[in-house]
Amino acid sequence: MKHLLMSAAVLVAGLATAQQPAPPAAARLQQMESIYQKELSARHIPLLGKYLIELQRQAATAIDTTAYTAEIARIQQIISAGGVLDLIATQQAQSGTMPMPAPMPPPVPIEQKQALIALSPALAQKVSPKAPADAQTATVGEIEWRIEFIAAGTYDILLHYACPELAEPLKIVVECNGQTLTKELEVERVTKDAQSFRILRLGSLTLTSDLRGETLRLSAGDQASPQLIVKSLLITRPRPPALNP
Repeated sequence: MKHLLMSAAVLVAGLATAQQPAPPAAARLQQMESIYQKELSARHIPLLGKYLIELQRQAATAIDTTAYTAEIARIQQIISAGGVLDLIATQQAQSGTMPMPAPMPPPVPIEQKQALIALSPALAQKVSPKAPADAQTATVGEIEWRIEFIAAGTYDILLHYACPELAEPLKIVVECNGQTLTKELEVERVTKDAQSFRILRLGSLTLTSDLRGETLRLSAGDQASPQLIVKSLLITRPRPPALNP
């Protein structure tokens, strides 16, 4: 009799567990979409940043910058939205199997609130050690850029870097508008080689007023023996917090 009662109790408990409602499908799909968006963003932003740097370099020497300005604005908008591209839709649009997307926006006023600025070594005022004027990357101990305009607000500072060898953590310092960000590049975040790049968030800057004509300076470790290879420094609006799983 005792064994019979125990078996009945186990059966009832099992039925109660089975009858508990499963997580709503919509919530599960939302979680999966969030993870998917994060993975795409991590892959697309470095490529979009490279394209943006090339657009800025070409625009600096172009006589008519209208097309470049519009394309720069479009790419900045994509990156500020998370950097996720619908590759299938893009491919279908290019092959003519679906209507082309809406035309690019008109030229952006110089002082529009910018969501992202990409600073490459080619745009720097000063690089130490000195790098070729058209260098796409530079091994730096210190590098400076002139920031023509950034609207007041809070911005994330992201470093697109390579660093294949590191015996100990590398101290990276960013100075701008009287603010200082300090970040250590840990040994485990080295890259496979000098041609493999990663993204490192250095911190955030909060501007209480518009920034005009200021210098942004980045220094990394011992300037006599630099180890950090800089591809670009990205100034972008903070991403919204991720949804809780």
